[in-house]
Amino acid sequence: MAEQRPPLSDELQATAKERGWPEDLASRIAAARVTASALRSWAWWVDAAGAERMLAFHERLVAGDLRGREATTNDGEALSDLWANAPERIGDFEITILREPNPFAQFRLQENVTLSVLEQDRQLVACVSWSRRNVLVRGQRIAVTYGQALRVRDTHRRMGLGDFVRRLPWTASVSRGHATQYDIMRSQNFAVVNWWKKYNPEFFDSTPQQEGEVPGIPIHVWQVPAREGGKDAGIRPTRPEDLPTCVELINRTHAGQDLFRPYTVEFLEAVLDEGFWGERPEWWQPVYSWPDHLVLEENGRIVACAGLWDRGANLRERWRHRESGEERTISEGALLDWGFEAGAEAAMERLIAHLAALTRERGRDCLCVPIDYQEALAARLQTLEPVPEERWLRWSMEDLRCERPHTDLRYW
Repeated sequence: MAEQRPPLSDELQATAKERGWPEDLASRIAAARVTASALRSWAWWVDAAGAERMLAFHERLVAGDLRGREATTNDGEALSDLWANAPERIGDFEITILREPNPFAQFRLQENVTLSVLEQDRQLVACVSWSRRNVLVRGQRIAVTYGQALRVRDTHRRMGLGDFVRRLPWTASVSRGHATQYDIMRSQNFAVVNWWKKYNPEFFDSTPQQEGEVPGIPIHVWQVPAREGGKDAGIRPTRPEDLPTCVELINRTHAGQDLFRPYTVEFLEAVLDEGFWGERPEWWQPVYSWPDHLVLEENGRIVACAGLWDRGANLRERWRHRESGEERTISEGALLDWGFEAGAEAAMERLIAHLAALTRERGRDCLCVPIDYQEALAARLQTLEPVPEERWLRWSMEDLRCERPHTDLRYW
């Protein structure tokens, strides 16, 4: 007796007609009981060949060897292992991101995060993360989603898993909708560009292009070498009563930059409280909190403030030359929530030098400082002998161009 397949819904019929899916494929999708919401996510991007691939993955998820889900705290060791075995290949180098002992540390600093994983035979084989943010672009309020942390285990590449893990459903906190997605790529990372073009040929259509480099808007940071330094009597930890001044300094410093979220006292307080009201549990291990944020006073007035995220405590980069096998592991501190009074570049330089000294005390190699649109400060920081790093931001909204992107190192 012939298998009885469920009838095609009106939505599936319309989608199949619009996307050019053959009738048999549409019938198989109906038989697999693909939900309407999943169907819509396929329909945004997928032609017939892509729908065949998505259906195969759907069947593997429902009754086969793959499990797609949100990462849990019990996945810590498995997630670190995935990252340790998923290097990027850029030019002559292989770059491995080491996320241990706490692979969730960076994601805890971000807003509205979902971290999706693919599991096969009790091993994590792929992951991706999304963070939904409210920011300003050209002075206009806009909700955006930052795509990051896409990794596939090196033994499981060329199987389409990277394409599939990014199509897994988002958690409710991220799925409230957004105007666009943006991403940041390493310079010369043509492998990821070619990957995107394979699975989504239109991915870079509205992104600025330049010969010899990946598509995108250039963004820059400086790696200030960790250095020796003594005590500075004008620098102290931030106190709750300092927050209004700190908020004013931060907003003044980054005003007019795209992707910047203007601070409020409540926002900065929540950041330094790590989202807690009241005492933290005894087992809690802070990533970035009140002791990490400092102010600099001159003549009894706060003129600069900044936070030091000890990024290297849980996140490091191992660079290996593919031909010689020579390796170097780089660990950093990162400058967060920083600002200074108009004309107080010397004070900000002084505070950055102090944080570079704290970075050395913690055993890190350098302090990462986002420096775009701060020409006067950049000139002063030359005495600290910074090393520049350039990456590229993909932004695809033609009717709302992102031209002066703010770099928040939580999302680096």
